[in-house]
Amino acid sequence: MSKLTKQQFKLHNEAEEILKKDKLSEDEKYFVFENWNEGATSINSQAGAFFTPMGLARDFSLEIFPDSNVIDLCAGIGALSYYAFHHTNCNVTCVEINPKYVEVGKKLLPEATWINASIFEYQTFGHYDQVISNPPFGKIKTGIDSELLKDFKYKGKEFEYITIEIGEYVADYGTFIIPQGSTPFKYSGSQIGFIDLRETSKGYNPYGQEPMQKVKKFLKETGYNPIFNLGIDTSMYKNEWKGVSPTCEVVNFDWKGLWW
Repeated sequence: MSKLTKQQFKLHNEAEEILKKDKLSEDEKYFVFENWNEGATSINSQAGAFFTPMGLARDFSLEIFPDSNVIDLCAGIGALSYYAFHHTNCNVTCVEINPKYVEVGKKLLPEATWINASIFEYQTFGHYDQVISNPPFGKIKTGIDSELLKDFKYKGKEFEYITIEIGEYVADYGTFIIPQGSTPFKYSGSQIGFIDLRETSKGYNPYGQEPMQKVKKFLKETGYNPIFNLGIDTSMYKNEWKGVSPTCEVVNFDWKGLWW
């Protein structure tokens, strides 16, 4: 478990008391989303799992297709799905491996279908219009099915990339929050605006930056063509994550060529 401040523990305990109720008001749900601290019950540094800040989850909903069937992989307690349901009228299925997160999530978004399972059980989930996810970042040591990965196109160990490939197998379109260094784009927190780092090798980009080698490997092995988002600057919420302050990007994948 993470080391929380006294104030964080106080707010977390208040959220726990709210969760004892059979039914929560929208204000109570929002309080829990903001103050129920994943670091109080789990060692998130090992799992690489951190809940999406509510402001970012709200902005993220701009990328979700209205009235669609959506699956949220690594859903946590459901922040992304909460706004998907309330802002875009989606049917939402949440997949989360941590049973405590599922227990909390069912109180916050009872309208969703909750599946307590590993995302490696994806063959049992069915098929959806859109997959969304704020997956664990980096080379996660736990929960990875190495035998299954032998059949994947991506041969690396970055969990965000593994989640994206699983997304292709369960949905037509995908939208993900991943570290900026794992994307071929640079926008959030940039002083020079949007850059498609893939253009540097063609001499189109005057800033001399290129995607990291892990990005090139992922794109080469999968053949994916990531699509930039509508202009969401995730750096606005950098200090609202609990226990970390990542610079991320929201990235889309149109695997079936249905939307673009």
